[in-house]
Parts: sequence; C-alpha cells; structure tokens
Amino acid sequence: MTKIQSARREFLMGVAGSAFLAPQGKARWAEVNDFLDTQKARGLIPGAALVASQGQNVVYERYMGNYTSIKERQVELFSEVRHVFYSFSKLISATVVAMIHQDGLLDYDAPVSVYIPEFKGGGKDKITLRHLLTHSAGIPNVPLGGVGTEIEWRVAVQTLCAAQTEWEPGSKTAYHALSGMFACAEAVRRVSGGKPWADICKERLFDPIGAKTLGFDIPPAGTRIALTPVPAQTPESLKEAFASFAGHPAGGCSGLPRDAIKVLQLHLNWGVWGSKRLLLKKSLLEMHSVQYAREIETATANGKSPAHEPWGLGILLRGRGAKTGGHDWFGFGEQSSPTIFGHAGIDTVIGVADILSGKALFFASTDSPAPKEQTVFLRNSVTNRVFAALDRK
Repeated sequence: MTKIQSARREFLMGVAGSAFLAPQGKARWAEVNDFLDTQKARGLIPGAALVASQGQNVVYERYMGNYTSIKERQVELFSEVRHVFYSFSKLISATVVAMIHQDGLLDYDAPVSVYIPEFKGGGKDKITLRHLLTHSAGIPNVPLGGVGTEIEWRVAVQTLCAAQTEWEPGSKTAYHALSGMFACAEAVRRVSGGKPWADICKERLFDPIGAKTLGFDIPPAGTRIALTPVPAQTPESLKEAFASFAGHPAGGCSGLPRDAIKVLQLHLNWGVWGSKRLLLKKSLLEMHSVQYAREIETATANGKSPAHEPWGLGILLRGRGAKTGGHDWFGFGEQSSPTIFGHAGIDTVIGVADILSGKALFFASTDSPAPKEQTVFLRNSVTNRVFAALDRK
C-alpha cells in the first residue's frame, strides 16, 4: 500500500458513518450493512462501531450513527471515538494475569492469601485464583465502589478482604461482576512491586501489541469517547463520567475498537504478536479449557442442570459437545465451533472470536438497545452475519 493509498484509507475510515471496504468486498458485507442500517432506522440503537478480522487482518470496519459525548448529544460517530468496554475488560485483564502466571509469579491453585495475606476468614481461605477467574469463588456481590485512585483501590481491597463467601468455593459458578478480577489484579500487583494495574497492563499487553488507545486510567481531557449507556444528564468531565468504573480490572478499560480486537487476535495467533511471543501456547490452552468440564459432563449425563458454566480462565467458551444457544448474552449466535470464545460488556459491547477459523469481531453500540430485551437479538444477529460474511470469498 502506497503512502497515498494509506492516507486515503485513513481518511475514509475517519468519515462519520463510513465503512472502509475494498470494492470487491462490498457485496460480501451487504447483509451486515443492511442489518445495521435497519436496526438504526428502527431506533434500536443510535449508532454502532463494528470491526471484524480474519487471522491478523482487519477486513471490515464501520462506524455509523450518533453517540453522546461530554456535554454533547447526537454527535456523528467516527473511527477515532473511544468506547468503554465494561466487562469485556475481563478478557483483557485475564490475558495479563496469564502472562504473570507463565512467568512463575502466580499459581492458579494457591490460596489467594498467599499473595494477599489479609484475604482470610469468612469462608475465603480456600479461594484460589482459578476460582476467581471462573466466577466460582463465592463472593459475587462485594460492594467495591470506585478504584480510580490509589486510595480508592486500597479501600476496595479492605472491603474485599472483609467479605464473606455465599457458597463453598468451586461448588458452582455465578457471575462475579467486579470482585473476582479485582482480587486477581491485586494479587498481580503484590507480585509486581505494587505497580498500578493500568501500568502493568500497558507494559505487558497494550504496548507490545501496539494498542495505544487501550487503558484502565481515566482518558485525558478532550478525548472523544462515547458515553454508554447514554446518561440522563451528560457529565461535566470524563473524571465524573468514569467515577464508578475507572480503573476496575473487571470493567474499566476503554479504547478504540480497532485496538480492542488486537487482544482477540493475539489469542487467535496463539500468543504471538509480530515476531514476539507474549503468551506461551500452554498458557493459552489453559485459558481456553473449560475449567469445570467434568462437573458439567457429569451433571448433564445424570439429566441434571449443571451448577457450573463453561468458563475458561477469564473468558467464556462454547466447549466441546455444547449445543448452540445458551450463551446468547455473550453473542455467540449459532456458531457451533468448540473454540468460540469471548466476553460481553453490559448490554453495549461484545468481543467474539474462534480459534479454529481465525475469525474475530468487536461490536459496540452507542447506547443500550431500546427496548433492552432486544440486546440478545442484536448481538447474535451481528455475530451470525459477520461470521457468514467472513466465510464468503
């Protein structure tokens, strides 16, 4: 690609509502484009960003409709607008945890108290990092509050260490919105000289893969970012907008969609980025293995509803032998590959990828779907159409 062609590509991708597609690829993506246009026209969403890749190559990128920013509403969406990832942040954070683990600094099966000595009592003594990463620790409802400053982070650690379990660790899974990944991140900090979580992620993951816009800190003043869900009253500053989730390893990452998909691509390329290996194959294999497969299979064989979900380490998996459906909130759609994985972020974000085929997508709407009951329809329809388009030549 010449410098002129490269500049033209960047210009096209920066035009509000435009999609960069090679001329021969327009028909391939017609169904995806028509679907998105229809949902916007119906009022389901005001706008959306969608990036899709095959292997290491981004082959589709579109920004359409409007978004709400600081002090402004219905601003045209374009490629340089950042998005809040919410719980898709868990997939990112889990990737960093795996990097620390492979360095021998963490043991998934050691009690958390080995790394956080005050994390004891209240039934927590048996909790391991593996429990935390699989939503089976039994501490799903700890009211942590904001962790955007070092003082807030320390207060949250104290709150976490005072929590009591709601069930025997490992006996079942139920979604831990903040507590599980926060505890993992604190363990990482303890074995990393107390560095801030945002700095660890930047050094270990974001800088090596060239994802310059990804970050757990509050974005600098003036950063273009979509506020989702759209607030009733627009905040006066990004600090105010990010107050509740800034810094949270489980939900506080933000950045551009084209940088978010790089994390999925790293997994698809078995931990290699460029000429450098960032994750060992065995680390990826462990992340992508259903941790409670035996328990799920046993319950299913006995005609019972499993008490565990098919979590890998920080990511949701389809798993071998699993039927389509059942992962609707995470946007897996009708894709039956056992190597499908990903994570959702509230009702506005999904990142889905498949190791076998090398397909990946990152989708973010600029508000909660209206009505919210249509979230599952929207997500799964996007995934099904994108994966079908990626199959076309």
